[in-house]
Amino acid sequence: MRRHSLHRPLRRVLCAAGLLLALTTTAHAYTVEVTGAGEFADLLERHLDIRRHQNDPDMSEDEWLRLASITPQQIRELLATEGYFSPLIKEELVNESGERLARFHVEPGAPTIIDAVDIRFHGPVVTEFPQRVERLRRQWSLTSGERFTQAGWTEAKNALLKGLLVRDYPAAAITASEARIEPERQRAALSVDIDSGPAFTFGELQIEGLQRYSRAMIDSLNPIQPGDRYSQEKLNELQSRLADTGYFSSAYPSIDVDPAHPRRVPVKVNLAENPRKQLALGLGFSTDTGAGIQAKWLDRHFLQRDWRLQSQLELNREASLLDTALYLPVRGNGWVPNFHTRFERTTTAGEVNDKLRAGARMSTVSPIDERNYGITYYADRQKLPDSAVNYRQALIAGYGYTQRRLDNLITPRRGYVAGFEFGMGPKGLVNEANIVRFTARANWLKPLQRDWQAVLRGEFGQVMLAKRTEVPSDLLFRTGGAQSVRGYGYNTLGVQQSGAIVGGRVLAVVSAELVYRVTPQWGAAVFHDAGNAADSWRDFRFSHGSGIGARWRSPIGPVNLDLAYGHATGQPQLHFSVGYVF
Repeated sequence: MRRHSLHRPLRRVLCAAGLLLALTTTAHAYTVEVTGAGEFADLLERHLDIRRHQNDPDMSEDEWLRLASITPQQIRELLATEGYFSPLIKEELVNESGERLARFHVEPGAPTIIDAVDIRFHGPVVTEFPQRVERLRRQWSLTSGERFTQAGWTEAKNALLKGLLVRDYPAAAITASEARIEPERQRAALSVDIDSGPAFTFGELQIEGLQRYSRAMIDSLNPIQPGDRYSQEKLNELQSRLADTGYFSSAYPSIDVDPAHPRRVPVKVNLAENPRKQLALGLGFSTDTGAGIQAKWLDRHFLQRDWRLQSQLELNREASLLDTALYLPVRGNGWVPNFHTRFERTTTAGEVNDKLRAGARMSTVSPIDERNYGITYYADRQKLPDSAVNYRQALIAGYGYTQRRLDNLITPRRGYVAGFEFGMGPKGLVNEANIVRFTARANWLKPLQRDWQAVLRGEFGQVMLAKRTEVPSDLLFRTGGAQSVRGYGYNTLGVQQSGAIVGGRVLAVVSAELVYRVTPQWGAAVFHDAGNAADSWRDFRFSHGSGIGARWRSPIGPVNLDLAYGHATGQPQLHFSVGYVF
């Protein structure tokens, strides 16, 4: 009966979607057929004018004939960018009973092969760094025997120039380049002349736009010393350090590239400061935690020092919390001392927890390679449905590392995030037992062909030596919900105790998702998740969830709406979330 009641609404939804698609489909003004293009069919599909105007309802006969007449030349130009300079194109136009048809049969012919490459270096780099010159020659990507493409030619020249621009020679330039094509022989000869210009060195720091905060803080973040050789990487590091402090909305370091004055060039830093104090109020909704309100207070110059005080108050169906963190100025080695305190009450799956967390850490400011180490005190008061009350506390020293390699930190399309945390605390004044805790997690995103994307996710965790009753809940594991195992309620996968679901000592979660991009902003997904938490690996059993979803690339990150079926419960579950868990 359950299966019947679930499938009937699903069939209705699919029928409605098909009807909507049929009603919204626009009739073509004419039909275009391109055959024989092989691997270049998609290239022609995307760029031919006659294909782009196919749905124009006001298309006249004259305009259709004009588009058809220029199509063979457009095909030749597009195939030339891929190294095919002698294609054969047959054109046929048909207009019968008011139905217009344009047929184009394409034979790309033989590709043009690179016959010779001549790279000529000029300027001081030839005598100052001869080994670097030879390395750049070896790294040239278009070699003899390869097929010539316009994209490859442009990319190779840009890579060659970048090899000089990013270090020592910011005035480098390509003074001449030629790709000599012989269509009859299907051969290409490439030549490039590149001049390094003089070698540059850095000078003193010149800052513009600094009013509220101290110059000493910026000097402590600066990795550049006067006299250092020019390096774009050093400028990027300075920019990243300044931006990651939270004091500035933008930071742009640069130098004036004047070949006549290459020595000790001042480093100019243009800053736009964030306001000293900021209050943010928000309303939100999640299928995991329901409706909620949030208030954030930020003082970037606390007690008239370069200290940042961040406080947050949040109330929702599952939790109420007050969190405060104090960040001291970044040290010269790039680490930030910070202190944090958190009070929280959670009501989840029959368990009520009043929790306190307080500690001190050293953290890096970079979100690309994020490290932290410190010591944290945990305490909680656990109340279960049978009126049992448990008090637990622990003092844990820990280290964590997260590596992010994404094309965009907010709306990523490709890349990965991987990290781990390790903590331990000995039995003694605070801990009831020796505690060792380890977690590891990874997310991987990969575009597949043109419109498909794969998203893989995994997480593992274990608490060792101590019993579950000797470990505070923040150190234990539960899962289930929109960004863990879909098909189950928020944190409802764990250990059953006295009519409630509580945290366990081991955790494992794996997830695979395939997304099809219907448009650049909208997509449809199919996924399967599996995971659970338990007291030991002997008791561990995967709970599975499968489903479909919609994806929207919003300005604030990916918005996900999922309908998942929990295999263990036999029930569907709707999930709504924003962003990836990184």
